[in-house]
Amino acid sequence: MMEMETLRLKLQQIVGIPLTIKELSKMDSSSFFNYKNSTLMDSVVNEGEVWFPLYSREGRMSVLAGELNALSLEEVQFMELILSNVRVQMQQSLSPQAEEERVARNLSSWIQSELESGRLESYIPDNISLKKRMVSGMVPLLLTCEGIHLPDIPYFQLKRLLVSYFDGDVILIPLKDHEWLILAHKELLSGSTDDKDEELEETEEEILSAFSLGLYELIASEWVGVFHLSVAPSLDPMNTLPGAVAMLRETIVLGKTFHITEHIHLPWDLVLERLVSSIPDNQGGRFLEQVGDHSVLFTDPETLSTLETFFQLDCNVSETAKRMYIHRNTLLYRLDKIKNETGLDVRSFGDAVLVKLTMLLYKVTKRK
Repeated sequence: MMEMETLRLKLQQIVGIPLTIKELSKMDSSSFFNYKNSTLMDSVVNEGEVWFPLYSREGRMSVLAGELNALSLEEVQFMELILSNVRVQMQQSLSPQAEEERVARNLSSWIQSELESGRLESYIPDNISLKKRMVSGMVPLLLTCEGIHLPDIPYFQLKRLLVSYFDGDVILIPLKDHEWLILAHKELLSGSTDDKDEELEETEEEILSAFSLGLYELIASEWVGVFHLSVAPSLDPMNTLPGAVAMLRETIVLGKTFHITEHIHLPWDLVLERLVSSIPDNQGGRFLEQVGDHSVLFTDPETLSTLETFFQLDCNVSETAKRMYIHRNTLLYRLDKIKNETGLDVRSFGDAVLVKLTMLLYKVTKRK
């Protein structure tokens, strides 16, 4: 059976207009049933749209909808023919598991539509079944996979793994190919706060970071591929899902651009990177002209690694030497070399800021 989202995209490409999947109310669903001869109508016109039935479950019809005036008679007849053949297969395959994936893909279709239209703060419509499970205080995570040999990860294998890891129910929403949005109740991550030492209690960011690390390692051990994971603080998904997906996608892009060896990307660790990435090319060029383009430093892996570790550890010489497994004098020699070549001493706060910005701008330029 062809997945509904794949079917929607293929037909949308053929007819050349936006198509959406909708779940109708029982009242609207009744308009498809021809009581005279007990048959299902191939299409129904309603409020400027043509609705093509996909299947019915518990008296509610799921339809593929398109703008009436944008479809020719021949295109309507073509879609009726195609969907009448697909409809029987869909109805037969609606096991409880397939039904759960179907309603998740309905939400996915809506999210994609809102993003394409630039609507980042939209309320989930009532015809989306998963809306009933949305509550305030859910944590969104975005999981992506890439590589030459992409794994075919079945929806329910991933869902089962997530339920086991979080020790509770989660919502899994397939987005693009090899991209999934995960919504988990905040309590599943933070656990009980009883009998905790308030001074030792972790912040939400620390909890999310730890859970993301564990989840990434678990998924990476189950399937072959290069995975990336991003997470955001808890939110009310009722009207923030499109914006959350956009932000998590941007976070992964920024993480892959500025921290190529890392696979867990946290938005609160990429604030400066997000700012630098938004700088227009001409302004970035003027900044480099004023400070000096020291990109030759960043083409040397040893120097680049030294600077990244040094900045990551708050310009602490001793901790940087320990992290890099080198002698303190060796690190000081490298920092003096950078000073001699650039005139900037990264042990000084002002110069460290300039080198950091120059390094980030170099990575942005390299990406473009």
